[in-house]
Amino acid sequence: MKQSIEAISSNLKAYRESRGLSLDQLSALTDVSKSMLRQIENGKSSPTIATLWKIANGLKVSFSGLLAKPAIEAEVKSFCEGEPLVEKEGHYRLYPIIPFDPSQSFESYYFEIDPGTEYMGEPHEGNTYEYVFVHAGVLEIQVGGKEHKIEAGHFLKFLANNPHRYRCTSDESVRAIMQVCYSL
Repeated sequence: MKQSIEAISSNLKAYRESRGLSLDQLSALTDVSKSMLRQIENGKSSPTIATLWKIANGLKVSFSGLLAKPAIEAEVKSFCEGEPLVEKEGHYRLYPIIPFDPSQSFESYYFEIDPGTEYMGEPHEGNTYEYVFVHAGVLEIQVGGKEHKIEAGHFLKFLANNPHRYRCTSDESVRAIMQVCYSL
């Protein structure tokens, strides 16, 4: 996770400074405390996924843009390479696999949710769609008050500008790919 914290730290500082924002101004934009932002920029704190979404939305940048490392021309990687971002005491694990690229306007993640675990997704800006492809387990996603059951081999496309909830309803962990597509 050390490399991820270093990338988040340097990317956050670069985004903030390129916009000429103080920590106070960034705090107002993101609804994240000034002290937390300072700790993140100094590499002293590992932010939660929800905090990273607040920062990304406040700065109007992609989530993976906060996590990105310099691009490589071609590379074969494992879905689970590197340390995951974890929530729910380790029962929700998120692995960034394809960082945001402005020429393609999407980013992709591999994630795992253990049985009985729920995770609330933060609303995205604008007309952002999520595509969730389930490879194992059964995932229930609630969007706009409606629940959608997605079994292995199926996917759900939804407008993600409202809160949305993911829940593993199977006896086995859900393994899935999430693609976040931003409107240009």
